[in-house]
Amino acid sequence: MAIQWALWVHIASVLVFLGAHGASMTVLYRIRKERDREKILSFVTLSGQTSKPMYYALGAIVLSGSYLGWRLVSFQHWWIWTAIGILVLTTVLMLVVAKPYFDRVKTACAMRPSGVPRKSDEELAGLLTSPHAHAITAIGVLGLVAILYLMVFQPGLI
Repeated sequence: MAIQWALWVHIASVLVFLGAHGASMTVLYRIRKERDREKILSFVTLSGQTSKPMYYALGAIVLSGSYLGWRLVSFQHWWIWTAIGILVLTTVLMLVVAKPYFDRVKTACAMRPSGVPRKSDEELAGLLTSPHAHAITAIGVLGLVAILYLMVFQPGLI
């Protein structure tokens, strides 16, 4: 019975993670079309507010997944270590690529005390329409799909 509850927590945590992260993904593409600095900052702030529940869910994913890996004796198989490696790599890449991108957007939207924007409208537009959104999406989607494949098919098992 404990294994079923751990699996339930694992899957529910993934759903919470995706829901919280979905807000950031929506913001990532919504701001590409926006030029009003206050609206952009509002969207980016919303994205930031979803970080805490996203990280709590990620923690629950790791804890429940570790418990399941231990109980189901999965740590002896290469596929689970590959999935863990992909999770760590994806998380690091998101911290290295996505977080600085949103920080640059916030900085570009900021106003100087004189009321003049820190970055010109052209610089802001260039940042918003840069390929960063697509790179961030590719990192997340490829990581998720690879982990999902490994979890479902557990390659190497007979």
